[in-house]
Amino acid sequence: MPQPEILVFDCDGVLFNSLDANIAFYNEILTHFGHEPMESTMDERAGVCHIGSSPQVFAALLGEQRVEEAMRVAAQIDYANFFPRLIPEPGLYEALQRMAQLLPLAIATNRRGSMQGIVQHFNLEGYFTHLVTSSDVASPKPHPDMLWRGAELAGCESEKMVYVGDSEFDSQAAQKAGVEFLAYQWDGGTRIESHQHLAEIIEAKLLR
Repeated sequence: MPQPEILVFDCDGVLFNSLDANIAFYNEILTHFGHEPMESTMDERAGVCHIGSSPQVFAALLGEQRVEEAMRVAAQIDYANFFPRLIPEPGLYEALQRMAQLLPLAIATNRRGSMQGIVQHFNLEGYFTHLVTSSDVASPKPHPDMLWRGAELAGCESEKMVYVGDSEFDSQAAQKAGVEFLAYQWDGGTRIESHQHLAEIIEAKLLR
């Protein structure tokens, strides 16, 4: 693989442990429609809340016929209320500081409008040069659109991008985009155990 020119992160499960926050958010919509809320992260419905864009999640939870209505309901809920439930991954800030000195960092996530607020709330603006959400492209992950958009914004070829994700959606998007994929605490690719481990891998790639 060529030497990377940009390092791109998924948000949920990579930058943050966010499953509790996402379950709480989607439970509000489930309750609105008279559905039983998810009681824990072990609920079989919880997985899609972690990896999907909101339309994908609503289609899975409520059916395609209710996606538009659910999107309208969701627009009335301030996701900032769930920020306290977001937990930054251990060693995140130290590793970002270390890696941002080596190459540009970016985010590519199936989140929509909440991502900018998360970046601001957790004081991440200084680390990331670009932010691409599912609102910025025609198709969310597992389609490759947002990785291609990230490469375009960075002015680099997609094969010179490294993408860090933690799900099959992330892996498929990277494969379709021709992007090197690193799997955060997941066995769906070259596994990395921590953000410190990631920083070591990136340093080795740039210094080889």
